[in-house]
Amino acid sequence: MPSAKPYNVLFLDQSQNLPNPLPTPNDIDGSESVVHESTGCRLLRVQQRFLVKFGIHVHPIEGYNMLYVAKSTTVPISKVYAIYQCQEEQHIVTYILMQYVPGTTLLDSWASLDRARKTAIALTLRTYFDQLRQLQPPGYFGDIDGGPPLDDMFSTIQNTQDIKTSLTTEDNLIDYIIQAYSLETGKRMAYKAQYYQHVFPTVLRGNGSPVFTHNDFQRKNVLVQPDGTPLIIDWEFASWYPTYWEYSTAIFANSGWTDDWHEYLCMVLDEYPNQSLWLSSMKNEMWF
Repeated sequence: MPSAKPYNVLFLDQSQNLPNPLPTPNDIDGSESVVHESTGCRLLRVQQRFLVKFGIHVHPIEGYNMLYVAKSTTVPISKVYAIYQCQEEQHIVTYILMQYVPGTTLLDSWASLDRARKTAIALTLRTYFDQLRQLQPPGYFGDIDGGPPLDDMFSTIQNTQDIKTSLTTEDNLIDYIIQAYSLETGKRMAYKAQYYQHVFPTVLRGNGSPVFTHNDFQRKNVLVQPDGTPLIIDWEFASWYPTYWEYSTAIFANSGWTDDWHEYLCMVLDEYPNQSLWLSSMKNEMWF
């Protein structure tokens, strides 16, 4: 029998009156049901009632974001029971232990829904985002711990530079966006970066105040439970962003444009088509 590996407890829900101790990293023995698997991240169903998300690309902030939403709103969310970390070879692996919630993603079920059901789901999701928008802003653009905003767009800049602080103004955020764009595209788009530096201060404008943003709102991240209640999952990129950011990332994620999802997206979120178009064009230049 292998020896137990040491791990750190970053969070543990002390309010539970469970008959058995909460599962730990040492309780994963390979017999679990795999719910999802990608590079650096696995989701396993443990002891029927739990879901554990773990890997080198899983970070504690995702669990903290979920705890923050659960504490600050009535938005339905999978309950977080524990957050662990342990050193495995050359990497730090984070484990987020949460409630297993049965259901089907909106991506998988969308084609089978009629217009009335789609509308009902969209209007329910609207109430969730209305609550998120009403959360008291911290006075900066960044993650809930005061670090820089989370987004795939910024991965290069955060990997190459030791940036640990949030951004004070929308102008600071624009500079950050252009810096990330320049690092990703290099000489290939050097002149376009100069153009963005010129126009973004005019076209990328919210109302000056950050709002709490899920930042990966797409149908694969909406779980419809058996009773019909939608649940938003995957909070790893949630941060304080300008008002236009949620809609812009949601539009960019609507790859293919093969159905009517966009018609309902505007029921869920306020529309910011101008900012969305600029950001989508820039991301396409960065990644495609």
